[in-house]
Amino acid sequence: MKRILMLFIAVSLTYSCKSTKSTSTGNSTVEKSIEKKLQQTWILENLNGKVLTQKDFSTFPTISIASSTFSGSTGCNAIKGNLLSKDAGLLQFLNITSETKKCDAKKEAEFLQLLRTTSGYSIENNKLFLTNQFGLTMSFKKG
Repeated sequence: MKRILMLFIAVSLTYSCKSTKSTSTGNSTVEKSIEKKLQQTWILENLNGKVLTQKDFSTFPTISIASSTFSGSTGCNAIKGNLLSKDAGLLQFLNITSETKKCDAKKEAEFLQLLRTTSGYSIENNKLFLTNQFGLTMSFKKG
């Protein structure tokens, strides 16, 4: 029984080491190509499953993504912060700061909260889709 257990542990350790090495080399190439696709300006189209109207925001929110930071607008207030992308398809907006002008943007707080909870993304047909632990939260078109 001890031999079987030791054999199992040895095989598991060997397999996990090989698996980790191949995964990390594979992901770095994919991550770079996806990051380049992200690095542009995006205009919000859909918030929590609803198409935006002029009643929601005076001007549609935007985010301009760089390699490790972002900036943009909530439709009224300027925003900026840092980005973290550990792997392809994973994305977090960190240290978000915003101006505090009084606005008529009814959905501004919802937009900021969804940015703060973002954990993933995908890009399809020139559209950026942001997700959190509950699913799709926002979609953007190229700016």
